[in-house]
Amino acid sequence: MLYTSVSHMDPATTPTPTKSLRGALVRVLALVALFGVLLLGSDAVFTPWAFLMGGHFHINPKWTGWGRMHSNTAGDYVIYMSISPYFGRGRSLTDITGKGAICTQRGDNYPLNVGGSFQSHPGIDLQGKTAVIYAHNYSKSHYDPSLEFRGKWNNPDLVLDDQGSINRAFDPGGTLAPKTHMRPDVHEVVPLTLHEGSRSDFEAACAEMKR
Repeated sequence: MLYTSVSHMDPATTPTPTKSLRGALVRVLALVALFGVLLLGSDAVFTPWAFLMGGHFHINPKWTGWGRMHSNTAGDYVIYMSISPYFGRGRSLTDITGKGAICTQRGDNYPLNVGGSFQSHPGIDLQGKTAVIYAHNYSKSHYDPSLEFRGKWNNPDLVLDDQGSINRAFDPGGTLAPKTHMRPDVHEVVPLTLHEGSRSDFEAACAEMKR
């Protein structure tokens, strides 16, 4: 006579799908947290100024600001930028990247890609250091509007001017200037002061401008 041996597992020690999924989730979260710490650590070592943009400490090495622009020729605008350090091959330790937007008095809103750099060897304090910022609305067919700003930090603000780019990019009334109608003879330089603030601050200013 043959006897079949059957092993019985204790239900209390049998791994359940819920416990397995929970364990996997914990491991994934731990890896994400470790990756975040490593990223913050590299920023702290190579770009410590990023934690003190605007003259005060923030745990996320990013700065967001918005400001109003008035051109006697091209009208009124509100612009928003979010900037952070830009690491990469061939990049300096003061290069920046980010996103932004500009709205016009007509109610048009253009998303912007932002890039540029701050003055070399800034240490941890950007006060008084120069800034060069380029912003353009990238699409498959064009970069319009394409804007340029230069200035310096005057904490907590970033004080810039547009190098005449608003008047080259927009016609009177806030419509995009076609390439064939751009006005190289217009030399009005428009000031821009970016105040630290959020995307919602920018959107509220855009709504107010349209009233």
